Amino acid sequence: MQIQPATALALKKTGQAADTNKEAELKKACQGFEAIILKQLLTTMRKSVPKGGLTEESYAQDMYQSMSDDRLAQEMANSHGIGLADTLFHQLSGNPRPATKQV
Repeated sequence: MQIQPATALALKKTGQAADTNKEAELKKACQGFEAIILKQLLTTMRKSVPKGGLTEESYAQDMYQSMSDDRLAQEMANSHGIGLADTLFHQLSGNPRPATKQV
């Protein structure tokens, strides 16, 4: 039995596509983790701000603020936020980051 070169090439491309999909899933998971950390950070910072002001506090306002923090954390993570997702991705994928100059 002989393996046709075209078939071997197709299998190699399929393997590369699978690796690309795994990397994309890993990157998405790392961004999700960073979003969770950022959400916790935002929630903790918000608790340190004294409550009160012109309007009364309500459940709806708390719910809206929580949803706003969720969205903000997700957007920050997707746009390289604090760099946690990138660092985690490079460590888990086995691709070392380029060395940076320390000042």
